[in-house]
Amino acid sequence: MSNYKFMDAFHPTKTLIKEFQHWVVLLREGQVTLGDCLIVLKRETPFLGDMTDLESQELSSVLKWYEKKCKTIFGAVKFNYIVAMMRDNFVHFHAFPRYSDTVNRYGIEWKDEKWPRVIQFGASQCDSSIYDMIINDLSD
Repeated sequence: MSNYKFMDAFHPTKTLIKEFQHWVVLLREGQVTLGDCLIVLKRETPFLGDMTDLESQELSSVLKWYEKKCKTIFGAVKFNYIVAMMRDNFVHFHAFPRYSDTVNRYGIEWKDEKWPRVIQFGASQCDSSIYDMIINDLSD
């Protein structure tokens, strides 16, 4: 992965799951639901409207890949995406798989506390020792 200094707060060298031509998928440090990720444009720009046609087109493929992985591996049934870009002023999506039932994985009972309401940022359901296992499962 190239040096993307602007996204250092997301620790991309530790949290990288998959790199696309225009996007990276990073594990969110703070798993509100199992498989929470960040989908980050590899070019620093503060506005969604500044995305190129190629970046926009590839985003669809990125989302399809991510959703298929989370459905297949973890049993996700829906997805919520948040694009706030307030503190981290560059194009990125917070991606949250949603679960109607408890998921037992990595020795943890993952409960989607807000189901079926819209997701909210909150406390992680695991500690950082679990991150590498999630990254390994989601990586190609």
